[in-house]
Amino acid sequence: MKENSIFIMDDEGKEVEMKIYLTFDANDKQYVVVYEEDHDDELFALIYDDEGNLYPVDDPEELEMIDEVVSAYEEEN
Repeated sequence: MKENSIFIMDDEGKEVEMKIYLTFDANDKQYVVVYEEDHDDELFALIYDDEGNLYPVDDPEELEMIDEVVSAYEEEN
């Protein structure tokens, strides 16, 4: 694994390298926000556990919270 990158499987079962934009903890969960290097205008949020497993974020309220965290991060940087 390259520093600041993770690999995930896309819908077609192909391994895709994603760059880590931001990680944070909230509501007893760990989140990682990633993007494809060629498409840095589109961010994806995932939940990860202590074993490194990734899970999609499906809850609309959770997605709204993530959007707020990303916006606050962008304002600071």
